[in-house]
Amino acid sequence: MTKKGIAVIGSTTIDKIIYRTGSRFKIGGVTLYSGATYSRHGISTRAITNIAGRDSRLIERLENQRIFVCSGRTSQTTHFINDIRTHKRSQKIPARAASISRRQICDHIHNVHVLHLGPLHPDDIDVRAIHALKSLDLKIILDIQGLVRKVVNGNVYPAVSPQLGDTLSVSQIVKANKHEYETMLAFFQSDLVTLMRKFGIHEFIVTAGAAGGFVQEATAAAIPYDAAAAKFEGDPTGAGDIFLAAYVVARLIEQQSIPQASRYAAQLVARQIEGNYIKADELSI
Repeated sequence: MTKKGIAVIGSTTIDKIIYRTGSRFKIGGVTLYSGATYSRHGISTRAITNIAGRDSRLIERLENQRIFVCSGRTSQTTHFINDIRTHKRSQKIPARAASISRRQICDHIHNVHVLHLGPLHPDDIDVRAIHALKSLDLKIILDIQGLVRKVVNGNVYPAVSPQLGDTLSVSQIVKANKHEYETMLAFFQSDLVTLMRKFGIHEFIVTAGAAGGFVQEATAAAIPYDAAAAKFEGDPTGAGDIFLAAYVVARLIEQQSIPQASRYAAQLVARQIEGNYIKADELSI
């Protein structure tokens, strides 16, 4: 195991995936998909999350992936419904765990050099915890997905959270998918490079599924990357979390170039969609 520890912060979820042919329940969330990717690369990985006592099987699933779990108190675990019967998927969050607190994070980041923030919804990580990160000398990674959505009666809609700016300001590598990226730019009424300079972001990754994506540096031209071809179209759940963690491993730990890191991350995503990376029996609950 490398001496560099990574803490993944965000929801661990009970996911219901609805396919054209039926549905199934499995563990999900950034702690699982990004956490497992880090641990599989020999990195000491911990998950800072909130899981209800009655759902302790989720902790067992994370521990099976060699992830050390730091779970706080909550009356319920986050539930997520992902309907992928069409290309225009719909999402619901019918139940949400308690917000991850400032104290919870500060108590569990000793010997950690990187924080990976993966909020699933705007209240996933308490804003006071985000403010506390400004004084820490840590590399911070952010997936903005939960900060560009709102939850109304369990339904998920695009909307920018008031704490997006605060969270961007503590992050050095940031990821968004194409729709999240467009929502963010429309909210700030700004181009990406200007935003990166304003918030001190070093690299911004924009993913677009089968269309590939690009990585923007604040001081250079955008670098495009191609998606890796999957042998067949499977379940894309968790693909973004795996991409970002694989990119971070290649870029920060292995010191690869941006084209090399994005190519490697795309290859792992293709394996996941094929069902050959984090396999179905490892996810079932």
